[in-house]
Amino acid sequence: MKLLIVDDAKLIHFLVKKILKENDITDVEFQDAFDGNEAIEMAKDFKPDLVLLDVVMPEKDGIEALKIIKEENPDIKVIMVSSLGTEEKVTEALKLGALAFIQKPFDEDELCAHITKA
Repeated sequence: MKLLIVDDAKLIHFLVKKILKENDITDVEFQDAFDGNEAIEMAKDFKPDLVLLDVVMPEKDGIEALKIIKEENPDIKVIMVSSLGTEEKVTEALKLGALAFIQKPFDEDELCAHITKA
């Protein structure tokens, strides 16, 4: 599986990879992006199977990036990740095609379950 991790915090990239490795989810090729614009470009070039996409980021937020990514490739699966899980943002992300919305700090089991399911 090809996984694009999009978050402006480098720690999140490290934690996701560590959690997956510790839970024996090892058949994953990773790429990293740190803002919404970079996420859009990486989604085109890397062609991930799954994108973990933060909502609050510089340049372009995750909701705007989600819109563009899903317009350009509706088959890419996207899981939104944010510490700001307002009902409005969750609803908007799901309407735009996100599979799930995970609240930070995320539960390891929940993260692994969503990634395995996707």
